[in-house]
Amino acid sequence: MRHPLQSGAALVLYAVIAAIVMVHGASLTHELSGAGSDPYDSPWFLAWWPYALTHHIDPFFTRLIWYPSGASLLWVTAVPLLSLLGWPITAAYGPALTYNLLIVTSPVFCAWSAFFLCRHVTRNFTCNFAAALIGGFIFGFSTYETSQSFGALNLTIVYLVPLLLLVVLKRLDDELSRAQAVALAAVLLLAQFLICIEIFATIFVFGGLAWALALAYLPARRPVLQRLLADGLYTAPFVALPLVPLFVAMAPHYALINHPAVWPYFWVTDLTSVLLPSQLNLFGHPFHWLARSISGSSQENGAYFGLPLLLILALFAWGQRHTQRGRYCSVVFLLYLVCSLGPYLWVAGRCTGITMPWVAAVHLPLLSSALPARFTMFASLAAAIIAALWLAQPGRRGLRLGLGLLACIALLPHPHPWQPIPETKFFAPGRVEQVLGPNPRLLLLPFAINGPSSYWQMQNQFGFTQVGGYLGFPPKPAQDYKAVMELFGDKMGLSLKPQDFVAYARAAGAQYVVAGPGADPVELAVIGTLGWPTRQVDDVVIFTVPGAAP
Repeated sequence: MRHPLQSGAALVLYAVIAAIVMVHGASLTHELSGAGSDPYDSPWFLAWWPYALTHHIDPFFTRLIWYPSGASLLWVTAVPLLSLLGWPITAAYGPALTYNLLIVTSPVFCAWSAFFLCRHVTRNFTCNFAAALIGGFIFGFSTYETSQSFGALNLTIVYLVPLLLLVVLKRLDDELSRAQAVALAAVLLLAQFLICIEIFATIFVFGGLAWALALAYLPARRPVLQRLLADGLYTAPFVALPLVPLFVAMAPHYALINHPAVWPYFWVTDLTSVLLPSQLNLFGHPFHWLARSISGSSQENGAYFGLPLLLILALFAWGQRHTQRGRYCSVVFLLYLVCSLGPYLWVAGRCTGITMPWVAAVHLPLLSSALPARFTMFASLAAAIIAALWLAQPGRRGLRLGLGLLACIALLPHPHPWQPIPETKFFAPGRVEQVLGPNPRLLLLPFAINGPSSYWQMQNQFGFTQVGGYLGFPPKPAQDYKAVMELFGDKMGLSLKPQDFVAYARAAGAQYVVAGPGADPVELAVIGTLGWPTRQVDDVVIFTVPGAAP
């Protein structure tokens, strides 16, 4: 590694910033990183793969959750590679610590990988260290990264993307042989597939767009770009063949997946959010009253770039408008940003009805499930590269560096949220089985996304089967029950009839309904009208479902 002192200094600086904004005194062993219910399923995934392998059961499919239909672990955000790499920590200290460490170190390694990428693209400039350092920060501490770190572990770990682009650029510049480039690209793509299939798939979409635009805007580079296509064809079998067993395991369970058709129309970048900081950003508080009107949720609102960074992008576009590289970089950024706007343009929380280019992709297989708001990750990487190129140019060094620092300050995240680990006495290892017998089938409240049911199952070390759960959206067979969608939407008692709840509990084979801490009193009141045998055990209320099969 060239310039080891610079690389080490960059890593230390990013780590210090992450410690301040991500950890800020939280306990990595007694608290859980993030907000909402998403942080509850990641420890389940991190514990699942070691559990399945050591118990010699199918790691790709289970009926321990969402019984009886079960869940395909390859069609959800199961992060098998992270689970296996973190196995020693999980075995010694538990999956909560593994999850916390992965989340808090993600911006560090995202920034560091982007630092190497930015240093490569600015290598022909003197004093490019500061430019690469700022470029790395812009990607690693982007609003995309901040938003996904609330609980989406698979979408947070994206530091392989800059490394893959670095391999591509080094190959284009003849710094890597074909064999080296193919081997590195195959390893990175395989690793990305085992972390997040959605990111893996969109790499080809947006990488293909960048390659096509390069053919159009960089005619002098067409020979090496064509060679790069050949390199990709050589790489394909080294990626596809190792994944064949996974594809075979995934194929039979595709019918379980049925995401709402409205998602790619709603989870999009609101144009207002590009300029307007939100509660995710350190200096977003004065704008909260405006940010509340932006469509989507905080976790999918990662499009804020800030005025200083947008000014840098504009100055680069204007200053480099006569160069092929300048026009190419600017068009790539704008295209990625436009794709993130989704099929129709949203402004200030309102759908304008204006058709956007991504409307052509929402009916394609697999891509129809991709959420456009997440494409801001690629736009953030493009913005980081452009910023580094602008900062590294000679002349007005003080002005450039000052504006770069302002861009970083504008992106600074609000202190990262933490929540207590939701462990309970009843779900301690062996306790459920002691009270209810071996491998009981439980319907847990709060239901699915509304509570830590998946975390409780992991805490119990998978000693019971769960009728329901949360590993993402309910599988298609479960969606056919009105009770499931009402409970998933946390509307029980408002529109759900008790007989619908009974029908689902019995059809799914639930032996007990267990209401843990945080269960909705309205839901408990509805179940209480059924007259089922009820008892209090430890910190839960247990309803016995009459006539349930053993």
